[in-house]
Amino acid sequence: MSKSEKVTYSSVTVPENAAIFAQNLDFTYNPKSPFAKRALKDVTVTVNKGEFVAIVGHTGSGKTTFVQHLNALIRVQKGYLNVLGQDISIKKPDLKALRQKIGMVFQYPEYQLFADTVLADVCFGLKNFGVDKDKREQMAKDALELVGLEFDKIKEKSPFDLSGGEKRRVALAGVLAMKPQILVMDEPTAGLDPRGKTEILTLVKKLNRENGVTVIMVSHDMNEVYENADRVLVFGDGAIVYDRTPRELFKLEKEIEAMNLEVPSMAAFCNELERRGFVIDENCKTVDEVFAAVMALKEASDV
Repeated sequence: MSKSEKVTYSSVTVPENAAIFAQNLDFTYNPKSPFAKRALKDVTVTVNKGEFVAIVGHTGSGKTTFVQHLNALIRVQKGYLNVLGQDISIKKPDLKALRQKIGMVFQYPEYQLFADTVLADVCFGLKNFGVDKDKREQMAKDALELVGLEFDKIKEKSPFDLSGGEKRRVALAGVLAMKPQILVMDEPTAGLDPRGKTEILTLVKKLNRENGVTVIMVSHDMNEVYENADRVLVFGDGAIVYDRTPRELFKLEKEIEAMNLEVPSMAAFCNELERRGFVIDENCKTVDEVFAAVMALKEASDV
């Protein structure tokens, strides 16, 4: 598509509470070539401020292409995209302002660590945005403590001497130091042991629930998606096939499995309970929550 053919929207009404609003977003890799691949197909979706939204789909479904649009790593080719009130479909969006508001945590973010010390690494983005030395060190301290690391003990250490879980936390601190309003995470727990996964997801959920940070999480782990997300967007062949709450989505067992996605264990268990006539609150999604709900049902039936 040539620049003259680019579609812009000057009169789009963006929902008042929208953190992200996409309308007819369309993207093709290598356009007008034998290798052209249409990766997004008229994607229209709203993510509200403060939501925790998971994005799932098989490889090549369009999910990564979509999230890379959110801070203009991939520029809008066709359609409309508004992030936190900023139209980033225009020819020259204010990328500096955009990237101060939206934090991106890529898969294996610890591979992006490079500075001599933890403090220098966490301060890197702040320095690039012109934050003075004293202020950026305080912001780095706040971010490191937010991810559960003791500032005085870790600030002068080399990032490369840390454990895998600590490296992941430092990388996350570097993003959180910017105080983003939206946190986009691509497979945030990849490669971590069960304890590390729980720690990272507990932190992200706390940021979402207590700090009001809007979270977009791309994940292949349906159990993580089921237990943590408010909504799930299922991408398939460049389009959003489903947009539902986790409980609603994973009731569609045959449809989900047909897309080569796994039904979470707790969802499958709750589905079987419902087939047997026992319905529990859809907000009960973890093992402990489901167990408590089942025991409450049992006690009620014994009365």
